[in-house]
Amino acid sequence: MLRSLVGSEMCIRDSINAEYGDRSRVTMAGSDGFPEHVIDTHVHLSHHYSGGLKNAWLPDMPESFQRNFTTDHLAAAIQAGSCPVSQVIFIECFNIPAVEEARWILDMVNDPNCMVAGLVAQIQPQDGAVAVTHFLEQLRMPDGSLPPGLKGGRMVFPARENNAPDACLDPNFIEGLQALQAAGLHWEFCVNPFSAPFLPRCVAQLPGLTFVIDHLAHNGNDGGDMAVWGPAMEELSKLPNVWVKLGGVEEWGVESPSLFLDRAIELFGFERVLYESNWFAMGHEYDKTAKMVLAACQRAGATAEDVAKVFHGNACTVYRL
Repeated sequence: MLRSLVGSEMCIRDSINAEYGDRSRVTMAGSDGFPEHVIDTHVHLSHHYSGGLKNAWLPDMPESFQRNFTTDHLAAAIQAGSCPVSQVIFIECFNIPAVEEARWILDMVNDPNCMVAGLVAQIQPQDGAVAVTHFLEQLRMPDGSLPPGLKGGRMVFPARENNAPDACLDPNFIEGLQALQAAGLHWEFCVNPFSAPFLPRCVAQLPGLTFVIDHLAHNGNDGGDMAVWGPAMEELSKLPNVWVKLGGVEEWGVESPSLFLDRAIELFGFERVLYESNWFAMGHEYDKTAKMVLAACQRAGATAEDVAKVFHGNACTVYRL
């Protein structure tokens, strides 16, 4: 059934290639200042309402979200705007069970006609190395290797029983991250801002593991004041294995999202920031976040090459595309 869902979705990577050309060639001829080929590092998909995997988010979201979100819907949203996205990274979004969500998306990644280029699966290092190993064993290929489309893991901390500000320092979590590193994967933090001051101490224990901070550490705005968030991000920026996603911060009642985008670019430079839309969860037209990120780059004096890093090149590095 999972593979048939992929086929029914009519994934559109080839049609986008026909419009934008070779995805590996980044030029500066995109519309409205975007590079010609954009990689969105953060999208969600669901077939909850058409017999697919049940999604734990959608039934509790506002009525406008209580529908399917497929690659066809994503393509239509992208094509209605001016940001020329050619590839996307799927980020786990509680399609249950998580291992079936991973298999479903890996089928998409393996489909040459699909724009989904990589998967960040719902892996729970919070439960220790055994949990990580058990999850990964279910996805291994006949030769024992992990699918190349599997890039990393994430489990949102607010959905865990232990969502204390310092939960990232739990020894079980550190052990789980070590198992993730041993498997050649990276970890994405999705946390409330009140956790940001504790992230540097966690990251510093694993200098060989790549960390990505989703939504500029704003999964909500509890503890998100610049006076607290700013110093925490400054400490994170000193750790070379940390990357941050520019996006999502505008969704949580943050008074001046541009200030957070500007500060992140100031701290991490154009070399360690990534564009993310957070589609479908962002709840507004697709282009809004992309234009906010582009404007922040322009305020920081970005060259065309800098913009290409933020919207394309850095994603190739982090997600090994």
